[in-house]
Amino acid sequence: MLKLEDLVEPYGNMISTVCRRMIQDEDKAQDAAQDVWVNIADSLSSFRGDAKISTWIYKITYRVAASYWKKERYYSTKILRDYFRGPKRIAPDYSETKKQKWIREICDKCLTATLHCLDNDSRIAFILKYIIGLSYSELSIVLEENEAKLRKRNSRSKKKLKSFLMDECVLINPEGGCSCRMKKLVLETNLPQEYEKVRDIANYIDIFQKAEQLLPRRTGARSLTRSLVGPG
Repeated sequence: MLKLEDLVEPYGNMISTVCRRMIQDEDKAQDAAQDVWVNIADSLSSFRGDAKISTWIYKITYRVAASYWKKERYYSTKILRDYFRGPKRIAPDYSETKKQKWIREICDKCLTATLHCLDNDSRIAFILKYIIGLSYSELSIVLEENEAKLRKRNSRSKKKLKSFLMDECVLINPEGGCSCRMKKLVLETNLPQEYEKVRDIANYIDIFQKAEQLLPRRTGARSLTRSLVGPG
């Protein structure tokens, strides 16, 4: 019999990633992730194995988190460019270790903001395919959309993000003319070297997967499941 705590390791990061990348407000993203786990806990006893457990969890994540992201703002690339080219950021007076962590976190928030040049439907399709790694057949089941339609949507999303990232993101194009307000700080760290392998023109989109690896998440799932199932 499936136990809630057995699902934390394989699905905790996925739930956290979907909520965080879809919802810019960190508190709301955490609330959404917690609500996903509550829904999984409430529904687990009724799971009969008619679908794969992974597909079942993806669908719950999508359904629950969608109720939070309905009010998310959609930004034109012009608005995003204005934001990226805003006043240069000055790092807080931290130790070198804390300063590098702060820079990583700000860059990560910028990547989430970049995804908001996509509408909600396009953004979740992109996240589940290129960050989480779902196949188009599974993506079609989760989002209840035609595979061909999803492929076209993701193709448009990739082109839009590619154009923006190549112009604006110092992690993708450190030698370019980008005017990112974090550029000076980023170039002072080892981040550009860590992202070097995702600069190939065909693989640039892997920047989002790389970001997930470089800034490990605290999903909060393990402590939440303990509170739901109790000690023992």
